[in-house]
Amino acid sequence: MALPARAKALIAATVLGAVAAVALVATEVDGGSGTATGIGQGWLTLFLTLVLLGSLVKPLLVYHESESLGIHLDEACLVMMLLVLPPGSVLLGFGAAIVGVELYRRPPLSKVLFNAGQRTISLVAAVEVFRLVASPGLRITVADLLAAALAAGAFFATNTLLVGWVVAAVGQARLRTAVFEALGVRALLLVGNVAMGLVAAMAMAAYPWAAVLAALPLVILREVLAGHFRARHDRYRLRGLFEATSAAHQALDPEKVRETLERSASVLLRGRAVLRWSPPVDREFGTEVAGPDPLWLVVSGRSRNEPLDDVDQSLLDALGAVGSSALSNASVFEERSRDRQRLLAITSSLGEGVCAIDGDATITFANPVATELLGLSADAFELGQPAPEWLAEPATTCMRTALTVRSDDATFRRPDGSTVPVAYTASPIIEHGEAVGAVIAFSDISERKRFEDRLTHQAFHDQLTGLPNRRLFLDRLSHALRRSQRGEGSHAVLFLDVDRFKVTNDGLGHKAGDQLLVAIAERISAMLRPADTLARFGGDEFAILVEDVRDEAEATALAERVQSALRRPIQLSGAHDVVASVSIGIALTAGRDSADDIVHDADVAMYQAKNGGAGRFVVFDVQAMGARSAERVRLEAELRRALHEGGIEVFYQPLADTLTGAWVGAEALVRWRHPEEGLLSPDRFIGLAEDTGLILPLGRLVLEAACRQGRVWAAERSPAPFTVSVNLSARQFRDPGLAEDVASILAITGVPASCLCLEITESVAVDDVELTVATLGRLKALGVRLAIDDFGTGYSSLSYLKRFPVDVVKVDRTFVQALPGSRVDGAIVSAVVDLARAIGMVTVAEGVETEEQRAHLESIGCPLLQGYLLARPMPAGELTDRLADRAAPRP
Repeated sequence: MALPARAKALIAATVLGAVAAVALVATEVDGGSGTATGIGQGWLTLFLTLVLLGSLVKPLLVYHESESLGIHLDEACLVMMLLVLPPGSVLLGFGAAIVGVELYRRPPLSKVLFNAGQRTISLVAAVEVFRLVASPGLRITVADLLAAALAAGAFFATNTLLVGWVVAAVGQARLRTAVFEALGVRALLLVGNVAMGLVAAMAMAAYPWAAVLAALPLVILREVLAGHFRARHDRYRLRGLFEATSAAHQALDPEKVRETLERSASVLLRGRAVLRWSPPVDREFGTEVAGPDPLWLVVSGRSRNEPLDDVDQSLLDALGAVGSSALSNASVFEERSRDRQRLLAITSSLGEGVCAIDGDATITFANPVATELLGLSADAFELGQPAPEWLAEPATTCMRTALTVRSDDATFRRPDGSTVPVAYTASPIIEHGEAVGAVIAFSDISERKRFEDRLTHQAFHDQLTGLPNRRLFLDRLSHALRRSQRGEGSHAVLFLDVDRFKVTNDGLGHKAGDQLLVAIAERISAMLRPADTLARFGGDEFAILVEDVRDEAEATALAERVQSALRRPIQLSGAHDVVASVSIGIALTAGRDSADDIVHDADVAMYQAKNGGAGRFVVFDVQAMGARSAERVRLEAELRRALHEGGIEVFYQPLADTLTGAWVGAEALVRWRHPEEGLLSPDRFIGLAEDTGLILPLGRLVLEAACRQGRVWAAERSPAPFTVSVNLSARQFRDPGLAEDVASILAITGVPASCLCLEITESVAVDDVELTVATLGRLKALGVRLAIDDFGTGYSSLSYLKRFPVDVVKVDRTFVQALPGSRVDGAIVSAVVDLARAIGMVTVAEGVETEEQRAHLESIGCPLLQGYLLARPMPAGELTDRLADRAAPRP
């Protein structure tokens, strides 16, 4: 083989380096006599040279996994020669041994030159290291021993590096691999060689006659190491034979079996293995592999240093036996696969699933339609998978009776638990008069079933939400009522109406309204038990049937869970976030009630809940709610009359400065002076005003009255600022003409815009964030102050505050009432105060009723307070009289 140019250059450099090194050392080496005495340096040089030559001619064969290494004991000879002979004799002895081994082996000239050059360079490096470290004298000292060990290391390192370079140059391996391959084993042998050489050298120095025994330790070391590595190699070959056996029998393809045999034989026997028709020839060895077509497993290319032994032949014979068995199995499997493919080709064109099952209820065949319909893996029959019970039952029946079994409406269950409606025919397989198996042919009737189910579903379910409709709900309620009449428990009906749905539907479109209804249905469904029924009655009305309730508390607990679930914002298309709420009426069943009566009672209770404000629930009371419709009509007429005849009054609750105690503003609160029932709070009529549209004229009336009164207070307390706050309802805030109305009222009343603060609740603010930001921006442009009321009761993020152009944040009373005892509520209030201060807003704490609450709020720096501790809502005149007392700072 022609050597690459870089390999030739490396060999030439090695030879020139060797010549230069010898020339350099020859001028420096003196004629010292070393430590050898008694038998003469000449004889000792000859003896150690012969020992070295024997080591080089017959190296120790060491096995490292799949590789074999020829290890020489030349480091031991080098140590002995350095310690007992002068440098010149060492160079002469080593040179003679190098020449002798090359004459014995007769390798190609290029290899002779490289071997001689690299050994010479390594030897010169060792001699130089020894001369630099060793101490002069005729006795061996510790420094001499260290010098000899270092010289052996230099010899080893130089040899290893030069050999690695030439291996990399000829392209047999990368330099890193060539240098570090089996480095640990070679380094361990180096240590043993050096130790043995040091001991032998000291013995020869002390007892000159011991020179004749110098070879004995080397022979012992050689045999011990040879035995150790033979044992390791035997274990490696045994493990390799086991792995080859396993891999060959797992490879069911004959070609893969042959590849496995060739690869395993090449690795385990360190040669080139091939399966062929002809037997081995000269310098090859092999074994016959029996099978459908007999072959020979032949190994060649083995190193001359590793002659074939009985163990190698036994290993090769074992691989041949493994191959014979594996090839036979693969041939049988291949024949079965061909038969199965022919059967599969025949049945694949069928539109029905076909399965074959043997007498042990094991699947032996399944065509593609069957594997798809039954959810089986394509190789389920090859693995001998037991047939599922739903498939084995008709097969077992037809085998037991030897008759064909049919069904036009059966259900097969897949392994994943899903089911398939099928029509099937199971026929027995008869051999020698006995049923030994069965063939099942079946077809999927899912489409027919789906059509039937779809018709049934459409008759009893809402198309938008997929919930039961009014018809199905009343049917289930009727069944539940009949159970109640037999004394089998009572039930509850919850009637739900979505608050302000018309605002969303009209403002964002019908698509958004439909999305909102679907989302509400999903959230409510998540709150129910499997036995409960949620139905959509149409529009924005839903009904829940809760069967077997113990008492009223269980029904109200469900209503609370439903309302809580709806407080989280619902994201609609167009990035609109809407917070929905529902008004709920609850009615419990009684033995004499009909389904229509129960639904009517729940509907009445729902309207009563709406009258109290959005997001409430009420339990039906037959005595109080029996005349709901008439009362609602009467109350609406009276509210209209009050708006026109002055029955609406505005009360004011002051806001106090935390540090001074001075009243710096007031919140306007609407009251209805009813001619018969007296002063009514907003809870009695705001819900009615929202439902009937009266909230717009009512809100304008309150806003105008507050602005007129605010102008008076602003003039009286000038230049000290005094702000009047007015709540805007959800419908007012969504009115496109809100900004124009506010501007008109400011102009009519003459109140400074900075003295008016408009409040919206948190739930209204986050109902549609983009609309809120736009509306607040238009109001802010008028110069009025803006406030977020009831902050913390919804599910808005604190990050909303920096998006909304508001001036005031009012912390809801539910957090203030728990102060200072609740650490959680305290942390929430403190966080709101700090955040508002950081972004330039003012915080108002609502519902302050105790001195402890005021002290805590003052300690965390809340600037403004509002609540019964300061003052209850009062008419404007009373507040005017008391303002003089509150103008000065509190002591």
